[in-house]
Amino acid sequence: MENIILLGAGGHAHSVVDTIEQGCKYNIVGFLDTEEMQGKYYRDYPVLDTDEAIKRYYDEGIRNAFITIGFMGHGDTRNRLYNQLKNIGYTVPNIIDSTAVVSKNAVLGDGIFIGKNVIINANARIGSMCIINTGAVVEHDCVIGEFSHIAVGSVLCGGVSVGSRTLIGANATVIQERTIGIGCIIGAGVTINRDVEAYKMINSNRMQNAGGGYNTTLTLFGKRAV
Repeated sequence: MENIILLGAGGHAHSVVDTIEQGCKYNIVGFLDTEEMQGKYYRDYPVLDTDEAIKRYYDEGIRNAFITIGFMGHGDTRNRLYNQLKNIGYTVPNIIDSTAVVSKNAVLGDGIFIGKNVIINANARIGSMCIINTGAVVEHDCVIGEFSHIAVGSVLCGGVSVGSRTLIGANATVIQERTIGIGCIIGAGVTINRDVEAYKMINSNRMQNAGGGYNTTLTLFGKRAV
């Protein structure tokens, strides 16, 4: 097995660790987290240091790293850490649960987490650092931008486009061929049957601004994700 180091010892890490342990491909060396967490154990794995030590562990021979911090609104922390890892030279693999069904014709970036019982159908394209959480369905020809989170039990029908840094909440449904812009938040249980502009928040079918200030220059497969 190859060694891997994990960044972030919070709630999302439970799901990632569970999937890694079942997959038997990676040996978890430990976590990097805050100074307050150093010396503690998380799921039997030590919290070794802060993220300032990322380069040192690469120099010591660890070549794989994965960000186990969940979606945090704007995604700035995940973005910063991902860029650090790539600049150092780490491989940021996809962690895919053994119960997930991923079409051989789907196109995946890197650093993606695909949880239990997820379905990703033919010709779907998923940008780097996305979280596709437990039981979500991403149907054929969907496109999901980088750093987005498709939450538990949500459904993207065929041909849906989701911009980068967008949250599709638990059990939400997006009807086929609809477009969700960059930086949106779609609330839990909402059904989307129309296009949604960038930086909008929709909760119980009410729309409001989700807040600007995002870096909108993220790319998806070499093109602007807009």
